[in-house]
Amino acid sequence: MAEPMVEVFIYETRQFLEQLEQIALGSEENGGFSVDDVNEIFRAMHTIKGSAAMMMFDEVSTLAHSVEDIFYYIRELHPQKVDATAITDIVLNAVDFIRIEMDKLDNGGQPDMSSQELRDYTKNFLREMKIANGDDPDIDLRKAKNANAAKKKPKQYYIGAAKTPEPGEAAAGEGKKEDGIHVFAATIFFQEGCEMEEVRAFGVLNNLKEKVIEIHNLPEKILEDDTAVDTIKSLGFRIFFTAKMDYDEVKKELDQTIFMEKLELKELSSTAECEYWPTPETVAINAMENTEPIKPELPPVSERPEPMAPPPPPVAGSRTPVHHGEGAQMISVRVDKLDKLMDLVGELVIAEAMVTQNPDLAGLELDNFQKAARQLHKINGELQDSVMALRMVPLEGTFKKMNRIVRDMTKKLGKKARLVLVGEETEVDKNINEHISDPLMHIVRNSIDHGIEMPEVRLDAGKQEMGTVTLSAENAGGEVVIKIKDDGGGLNKEKIMERARKNGLLAKPEAEYTDREIYSFIFAPGFSTKEKVTEFSGRGVGMDVVVSNIKTLGGNVVVDSEPGQGSTTTIRIPLTLAIIDGMSVSVGGSSFTIPITSISRSFRPEEGQIFQDPDGQEMIMVQGKCCPVVRLYDMYKIDEAITEPSEGIVLLLEAGEKTFGVLADKLLGVQEIVVKPVPQYISKLMNTTGISGCTLLGDGSISLILDPQMLHNMIYS
Repeated sequence: MAEPMVEVFIYETRQFLEQLEQIALGSEENGGFSVDDVNEIFRAMHTIKGSAAMMMFDEVSTLAHSVEDIFYYIRELHPQKVDATAITDIVLNAVDFIRIEMDKLDNGGQPDMSSQELRDYTKNFLREMKIANGDDPDIDLRKAKNANAAKKKPKQYYIGAAKTPEPGEAAAGEGKKEDGIHVFAATIFFQEGCEMEEVRAFGVLNNLKEKVIEIHNLPEKILEDDTAVDTIKSLGFRIFFTAKMDYDEVKKELDQTIFMEKLELKELSSTAECEYWPTPETVAINAMENTEPIKPELPPVSERPEPMAPPPPPVAGSRTPVHHGEGAQMISVRVDKLDKLMDLVGELVIAEAMVTQNPDLAGLELDNFQKAARQLHKINGELQDSVMALRMVPLEGTFKKMNRIVRDMTKKLGKKARLVLVGEETEVDKNINEHISDPLMHIVRNSIDHGIEMPEVRLDAGKQEMGTVTLSAENAGGEVVIKIKDDGGGLNKEKIMERARKNGLLAKPEAEYTDREIYSFIFAPGFSTKEKVTEFSGRGVGMDVVVSNIKTLGGNVVVDSEPGQGSTTTIRIPLTLAIIDGMSVSVGGSSFTIPITSISRSFRPEEGQIFQDPDGQEMIMVQGKCCPVVRLYDMYKIDEAITEPSEGIVLLLEAGEKTFGVLADKLLGVQEIVVKPVPQYISKLMNTTGISGCTLLGDGSISLILDPQMLHNMIYS
């Protein structure tokens, strides 16, 4: 099996699975399946069935076929008694099964689970639904429809006209023999009960397509014609083709057909002997008549693999793609190619700094060089913006996945809640979008499990029976702010403090803890206020994953809560992790870089402006607010640094809601920095050093990147 073909199969199937999940959840919420929903689900399942059959993943294919049968019945007979919730369960269970199989395939394994139990349940459900609606459960609706269509439709006979040879050209049969081209007629009969004969016939055509010169088949429209299955079962699948292969080679090729019961193969003297061989004009006319423009909604370009087949069709009610002009075109690009391009742009930024800030140029008056350098910087900036735009993807897909979390949890816990999405069109870097999914999942689960009360409790408290979890996102400068808010009972401070006391997490007197500091204990490893372990909580894992993942992204997370009114978790993450603006400072002979978005101001302090509090912590008063100050030379044991604050520079940094100052020798200037990972032996110590990475400066020296959040944690620990 060709690797690109597997890639595209996985990609397209996952796209369909996401569509199926969202359509099913939306239909359940609306209380039933609309005509568009039924058609969309039927078409998606039909495509998955066919693709999986061609890839020989029969468990996936047969499961999709059984779910497709339910929607075929709904589409054709419009039953009145339809249990939307039960059907949604069937669709979601099938989606979960296929998704697990796709993950195995993506990781180099093979789909190996049996879908028999799900198929049996689906078939029994369909049978019960037919009985409930007064229909005969033993009648195959497809066969009945095809039989009626066959009665109304007169039989068509195809008589191929012999091609008139050009002057000087031999007769068709003789010419093909002389040129080594052979004409074949083959009829394939599939095993009884193999199911999906039309898909297997399409697979035969697909396998032969690249190995023959010209090929035609009866029935003509295999997948589109409802009568095709019955025709293939009764008359066999008939194919007529020309090829340079001889009889033995063709037979060997066709003998590999899966579920084939019998093969009838004949070599003919010319195409005139074929039962069906249309003229080139007929083929062209049929192609024009049968072609419909495909206008699918394309996913973000950074998430699409190289094209091999059309992407899945758009979901009803989904966002309409923006058309940039009459002649706008779109192509698919592999993600790893975009990553490589981003790396090259990063190296270009470093190379530009090395050229324009070369120490050998110090003191030289080079007007033409400076003009060229400014032009280079302008072009590099535009190139960087363009590449960044390619990598930016909306949070919509990640946000919509949370619908499933809310639906499953409320159903199992007996609660009632809905998810409201705000600002899902907000865009972030592809890598951030991929890593934010797990933290959001844990926080949403926590909101449903710990926040939203049982319906009777909410009614007693004067609230609506249905709880609300709001997931919102917005841009704020160079950051994205994501908030998860619920209208539940809020966090219990006393209970959290009691658990923190038992776990030995208190580092100062209890009276000195602010509400936000108390709430932050829920992110501690092994922390849980649940006395009983359940499927969703009680083990003390999950929320600590949130903090570690958010910190990996260079962000921070805080929790606010109001008793009886609910809680709000706020996540702040940078728009991108690749290239950021940073302020470089010197401390002795060392250089450090601080993200510019974390710096509120910088100034030279006056003598005596920095003082010590009773605990020995140095503080500075700025605009009526007292902030702690850290001397970088003291923290990192750097010699020959400026020790007198009035001779150095204080930079005020913001980490979440906290503000603190760092003392450095001098500012080296603002520049675009490319974040490089630190060596592995250093990364183990990063949590205790406040260093998140490193970058190269224009003179080729290495500058360590300081993480304001880590520095803040070190100060307050």
